[in-house]
Amino acid sequence: MKKNSLQIISLILLIAISSLLHAQESDTTQSIQVSVQNKLTSKHLLKGTILNIAKNERLFGANVVLKGTTLGATTDEKGYFEIAVDDTTTNNILIITYLGYEDKELEIKDWTKELRIGVIEGNSNLDEIVVTSRRRNEEAQDIPIPITVIGANQIENSGSFNVNRVKELIPSVQLYSSNPRNTSLNIRGLGTTFGLSNDGLDPGVGFYVDGVYYARPAATTLDFVDIQQIEVLRGPQGTLFGKNTTAGAFNITTRKPTFIRQGNLELSYGNFQYVQGKVSISGPIVKDKLAARISFSGTHRNGLIKKYKNRQRCKYIE
Repeated sequence: MKKNSLQIISLILLIAISSLLHAQESDTTQSIQVSVQNKLTSKHLLKGTILNIAKNERLFGANVVLKGTTLGATTDEKGYFEIAVDDTTTNNILIITYLGYEDKELEIKDWTKELRIGVIEGNSNLDEIVVTSRRRNEEAQDIPIPITVIGANQIENSGSFNVNRVKELIPSVQLYSSNPRNTSLNIRGLGTTFGLSNDGLDPGVGFYVDGVYYARPAATTLDFVDIQQIEVLRGPQGTLFGKNTTAGAFNITTRKPTFIRQGNLELSYGNFQYVQGKVSISGPIVKDKLAARISFSGTHRNGLIKKYKNRQRCKYIE
């Protein structure tokens, strides 16, 4: 009898232990399911828009990547992107890259806020070169004309403030000038003769600034100010520009007004009391409707020939 009671008690204990173990396993399974569900629901959706900060234009095709990960997206035609992020603690640096623009890194502090990120244009050599020499916007590689394009950054970096300086950057261009009246601009050796005989003659190289024709070669001795780019077309261009373009044409484009207030001041000095100053101011007159740009330029330098009086040097002849 005592033996039967012990068996019954041990059987009850075994049943109790097995039920307890089963309950613990179910609790563990539920906790695992809850933790997995929490991880799935903890994903953050990062949203934003990429813009050109100067023109306030949305950029299509910009690459947006989280630093140190493979998570990223490309902006649509409205400049919009979305990235689903799991870990918001270690991966909180956003990198924005776009051809022709400077790379930008941004630290994300609020993952619930929709971002509005502005980028600025850079000096990439892979930028598309758009020219207007044929009276429409075209890429340089699509034009069946021998052409050289010099951008604003290259002009400023080389210190080319007039045609006489910029000719060093353009193949087959020559400029000869003893004074503004006796100036000759040639392309491939063709243009006008140099000397007193060319005073008043029509040139063989057309010189255009924002589509306006400068008839006298003396205009080529003027200093550049606020230049966007210079296009030099080699060979006869009479079909596009009319007469006086037998050897080719210079097509100079200046910077356009902007709706963002900006200014630029440049001051240069050198030997023989050389001083050059340039000032440019741009901004809106009527918000988002009318803008204006004003530019000034001035250059002074003493001459290179010494003047003597009674065997004493007086000054340089200008």
